[in-house]
Amino acid sequence: MTTDRDLEYQAQYQRRRRAKARAAGQSQLNVTVPGDLVARLDRMKQTRGLTNRNDALALVLREYFDCGDDERNQAVSA
Repeated sequence: MTTDRDLEYQAQYQRRRRAKARAAGQSQLNVTVPGDLVARLDRMKQTRGLTNRNDALALVLREYFDCGDDERNQAVSA
């Protein structure tokens, strides 16, 4: 059973975690994506030895934006 004290502790933890991320120049992003994409992200995460979806998604975005415009345009139009 979750008590009010537990809920308050969790809320404080999340506030500290978000403040630390903002101080490090990070932003929070909440998305809803199809389950098959989440499964693919999880497989990539495991294959590359990443510990969480956050790191996996950041890697996907970084690789996408770091590739050249020609490659990115082909990927989007495919």
